[in-house]
Amino acid sequence: MEVQKLNGYTLGGKAEIGIEQLQAELEKVKKDFEKDSRSKNGTWNNGTSEQAFINREIYKNLPGILKKGCSILKDAIEKEVFLLGGIGIISGLLPNVSGFYDGKDYQANLYVYILGKFGSGKGSLSYCRKLGAPIHAEKLLNYEDALKEYLGELVEYKKKLTRFKKSKGRYQDPPEEPEAPKQEMLFIPANNSKTGAFELLSNNKGYGIIFETEGDSLADALRQDYGNYSDGLRKAFHHELISYYRRGGKEYVEIKQPKLSVVLSSTFDQFRKLIPSVQNGLFSRFMYYELGSNPEFKNVFDKAKSGNPAFFDNLGQEMYRMHKLLLERKEPIYFELTPNQEAQFLGLFQEWKKEFQEYISEDLDGTVHRLGLICFRIALILTTLRNFDNKLLIANKMICQDIDFSIALQLISSIKQNSIKLFYQFPEEKTGTNPFSEKAIFGYITPN
Repeated sequence: MEVQKLNGYTLGGKAEIGIEQLQAELEKVKKDFEKDSRSKNGTWNNGTSEQAFINREIYKNLPGILKKGCSILKDAIEKEVFLLGGIGIISGLLPNVSGFYDGKDYQANLYVYILGKFGSGKGSLSYCRKLGAPIHAEKLLNYEDALKEYLGELVEYKKKLTRFKKSKGRYQDPPEEPEAPKQEMLFIPANNSKTGAFELLSNNKGYGIIFETEGDSLADALRQDYGNYSDGLRKAFHHELISYYRRGGKEYVEIKQPKLSVVLSSTFDQFRKLIPSVQNGLFSRFMYYELGSNPEFKNVFDKAKSGNPAFFDNLGQEMYRMHKLLLERKEPIYFELTPNQEAQFLGLFQEWKKEFQEYISEDLDGTVHRLGLICFRIALILTTLRNFDNKLLIANKMICQDIDFSIALQLISSIKQNSIKLFYQFPEEKTGTNPFSEKAIFGYITPN
């Protein structure tokens, strides 16, 4: 039987096939892929088979804080959500650590987006926030103390000013008005005005984390005229200068090197409000994890989880000590890959860039480039955490450990797959999309 030729494509190295047979084969391989993933990653969650996003071998080799947090969580989805969300939070807690990438110095800051239906397992993201909670609480407490001191000084100032006015020139100089303290906080509210968000970032010397479990809160702010700061989010990812004007204080402000991390979660519909298009510059700046559905109703009375809040509070204290150690350094730590790691890195991303262009879409050029930066930052985070465990955060130079480089490559490979899957859920507004692009996900179709 003669088979129709399809643009020079063959299936798994076999003879050329017709389009109906090709579609049938693709459906079959998708099912096989899901089945293989489940068997490869094991049976978790009280015997429930789940398609794990992250190979469980990774958890055995994580550095301390991440390993401890993942170990107490028994559900596969909760582990994955905490790992990626935790990396996102920690990326905003590593001052004075940077590495040279593409012509400039970058710090660890990442943008993380967890996607899933209501009740799909995003709840463990709340544990991630606890990693930064002590730092946030300290900043709020310091502001409260400074505000009390300011209010006392303000009372004295007004008394002196009254006496000065009554003196009729006996006092040469009027009293000096005290300066109000600047509000500092680690976690910047997502539902904020553009000026309000940037002002909080500026008050905190350019550092901050946007953490929001309902992504449409940020989306609603971005859609408002007063809150359209998506340009600032795009700039902050690359530490590019952000400027704004404070009308009340009549002050022009520049944040020269913003270090902003973002951790969001929402449903896909809420996500589309924030990032309506692949061409939107925010799409390529996030690392995505899309939760699969779980057919089991979880045990909401599991008393083994009763100690989780206190456990993660303690991890937050450990992270606080690490943050303070880095903050008090007189000289920054400079992170580098080894020559062998650099060669492997460049080879992998060159291959991915070609793959994206040939089999998916040129619309994802920005994504593959930023996946490289995300991978570099993940490696930086992992090695910093591991050096903290081993009391090695002393020298000014830090070489990426091979185990951390390996974990970063494994994570970025999974993140890449999720980015591609998410790409295909957008409306057909993309250019240059190859209709047989499943190869990029399943590695199944090869060109002649």
